[in-house]
Amino acid sequence: MTRIRLRIDFDGENYIGHGRIELLELICRHGSIAKAAQAMGMSYKRAWYLIDGFSAMFREPLIERQHGGKGGGSATVTPFGLRVVEEYRAMEDKALTVFAKPVGFLEAHLAKTSIPRTKPKSKPRSSV
Repeated sequence: MTRIRLRIDFDGENYIGHGRIELLELICRHGSIAKAAQAMGMSYKRAWYLIDGFSAMFREPLIERQHGGKGGGSATVTPFGLRVVEEYRAMEDKALTVFAKPVGFLEAHLAKTSIPRTKPKSKPRSSV
């Protein structure tokens, strides 16, 4: 399935992108930054760094945290955070609608084989 991923750069440092939105969605689903980070295959520290930077962009908080106790802490996405996710996803949907014709053209001309997303491992050098 073809999709369009947006990155909105507000200035040189503040941006909204797919990863930050997905992280908010996973916090909403799991109720925990740690569990959301695990679901995305990243460390808690990295997830916290992303959320902290994302939250600092806005005048209103994106998440509310409850510090851990016996069962650990929890996090909830605020109504404002949910609205940010909703607006971002609406922009993605609109972009796919607006660009349906050129995307269709590109899809129709794709090669049968895909290009690998990772670089192949280099061969060891000969010592001769």
